[in-house]
Amino acid sequence: MKRIIFVVLAAVGLAIGAAAPSQAAKPTPTPTVTAAYWGHWATQALVYDSTGGNNSYKVAEAVSEWRKSGWNVAMTSDATKANIKVLAQQATSDGAIGDATLVSGGGVITGCIVRLDPLFATMYAGEHLAIHELGHCGGLPHSTSAKSVMYPSTNSNTALTRPTAADIRWMAGNY
Repeated sequence: MKRIIFVVLAAVGLAIGAAAPSQAAKPTPTPTVTAAYWGHWATQALVYDSTGGNNSYKVAEAVSEWRKSGWNVAMTSDATKANIKVLAQQATSDGAIGDATLVSGGGVITGCIVRLDPLFATMYAGEHLAIHELGHCGGLPHSTSAKSVMYPSTNSNTALTRPTAADIRWMAGNY
């Protein structure tokens, strides 16, 4: 029995070794920079809320939370001065309840359009949806942690209204 196990383990080891490329055969890779985030703002981000003023999404509260994180973002009542516009519209992404479309170049974000599905305005997800999509406007991608506002889905048990420590470190370190 020991002999069979040893032979099987040896065969598995050979198969794994054969599948793995040789370190000696690999050329030294050229260092590259892979952006973990979508960019940053070089100027203050000004948010105009055109969702109807009923405060269902609590956009101002979401902006306040991101501002506390270190992101230089504020509300404006002048749509012509805003570089982030929040709309009560169906998301353009198939099946999504919200989305953010960034305008950027060279890693610098200069504008963003946020669409929040009107069907979710009065539900538990309204404020979570606003803070999540504004996080994308701030340059954050989706998180793999269900305890993050940047997690790609939510329900009544996971809806969050404050950025995580990791989100705050990113915003504080890049603005």
